[in-house]
Amino acid sequence: MAPKSINKIRTVELIRVQICVPVLVFQALCPSTISASCPVDSVDLGSEQRARSVLRERYLRSVIAMVKRDVNFSMYEKLKVDAVFAGSDIDILNCQVTDLKTPHGVQKEALIRCPDVISYSFELGFSL
Repeated sequence: MAPKSINKIRTVELIRVQICVPVLVFQALCPSTISASCPVDSVDLGSEQRARSVLRERYLRSVIAMVKRDVNFSMYEKLKVDAVFAGSDIDILNCQVTDLKTPHGVQKEALIRCPDVISYSFELGFSL
């Protein structure tokens, strides 16, 4: 009997901000947990936690800024959809959107699972 292969799924955290005037884009780039296998001193751990907290705050501010704006979502399977962002749940696992434009048509109301989203972008509404 052949050994079973196990696919490991890594959780990712949104950590990089790209500003393309006037568009804001977030992408998933790295594991969300600190590795327990490699030794980390407390100075590195503290600076990493501070950096993560700053990035988390920026991400949450972007979620607030998205409300009632047209958002472009890039999802797995090379799927790109557009919708008006209405809100998300407290854990940011689901996004509620309106006027979801998909290759199959338009949905008046929908929920998008956030783990299925690779990146999103929206116009900030001001010019530099």
